[in-house]
Amino acid sequence: MKLFKPSTWQITRFKRDIANYQDWARVLKREKADKNSKFNKWKLQYNKFYNVYFTHTVEETEAQLPERIMQSRLIESFGPLHRYLDEELGFAECLVPEMNQFYDDDGNPTLTYLVVYRFAFNALGFWPVIWFLLKWAVVITGIVLTFKFGMWGWLTALI
Repeated sequence: MKLFKPSTWQITRFKRDIANYQDWARVLKREKADKNSKFNKWKLQYNKFYNVYFTHTVEETEAQLPERIMQSRLIESFGPLHRYLDEELGFAECLVPEMNQFYDDDGNPTLTYLVVYRFAFNALGFWPVIWFLLKWAVVITGIVLTFKFGMWGWLTALI
């Protein structure tokens, strides 16, 4: 039964997500401080939310390819970086890559892409938290109403 397995409880999954995020932040700081790390060799950066990002400029010959083929070539070219972030640092299930193309002042696409790796929470999101709080609010309201209206004696007599 799910009730008797604390590892499946929502609060445990929330704590695991927070611990993974803290590990991610700690690993990024360590890799940034190491001058010989692959993080610095690839000139990766991170922001205050610990999203890793870098810019990549596509060559003119690749720019002539159809959009889908060019994006698949970009993804293939980042293979060593994906392996580094996923396997060497150990965050395979926690990262979501995004690619965004820059545009010039006239609205024309440029050859430069912004590649971002965002940390993705598995259980900690808006709706899971709302659902968790709603369930506990119903339980606590039931307990308070039971004591307020003197139904505790009646409930214990039933048991």
